[in-house]
Amino acid sequence: IALFYSEGVEHCEEWSKNITQQIDLAFNIFFMVYFFIRFIAASDKLWFMLEMYSFVDYFTIPPSFVSIYLDRTWIGLRFLRALRLMTVPDILQYLNILKTSSSIRLAQLVSIFISVWLTAAGIIHLLENSGDPLDFDNPHPLPYWTCVYFLIVTMSTVGYGDVFCHTVLGRTFLVFFLLVGLVSSIVFTCFYNIISLLLERKGRAVMSPRELTALLWKTFNYPFFF
Repeated sequence: IALFYSEGVEHCEEWSKNITQQIDLAFNIFFMVYFFIRFIAASDKLWFMLEMYSFVDYFTIPPSFVSIYLDRTWIGLRFLRALRLMTVPDILQYLNILKTSSSIRLAQLVSIFISVWLTAAGIIHLLENSGDPLDFDNPHPLPYWTCVYFLIVTMSTVGYGDVFCHTVLGRTFLVFFLLVGLVSSIVFTCFYNIISLLLERKGRAVMSPRELTALLWKTFNYPFFF
């Protein structure tokens, strides 16, 4: 999908002459077949339809077929496909590459970070290149990989200032994205301190941050989110 990001968010070209659209269609046919296989194998059909990966397929597969009819490509929400990277640890575990629980947890955390990072960069890319509604008259041409660079620099609180959001929607999303990350880190720290205090009062050993991370992972590792 990243092949499209160097060409802007929308362009008109005959599908038969656009190699990137053909490659994208091939991948989406694979994901569509995989979707129906998972649907048939799912024990709870309703729960399957509400899974995160199902919504990823809803927003990424149909645009590939629509572009064939219209001879026009619009990226839309195709960046959500990056969330599929969160399944990499499961694949590595099935291949017996990840064997220990610590390596599995580390791979899961890394895959979540990378997938959220790439997805958020896709949102910035879409908002900046589209402009603000209702007229969409202030687009800010920004390549996808520049958005990836901008986001990691901003997340690390370095903020060189060489790249920044011009649109109101882009700035609004960035503010909420950073606030969610900040609140998450604060909640984790407070939760760790509370649990440690309760365990200390009961005369039990205080959990290390690594042990608490493992506990939180087991607690919140539901299929809908991961």
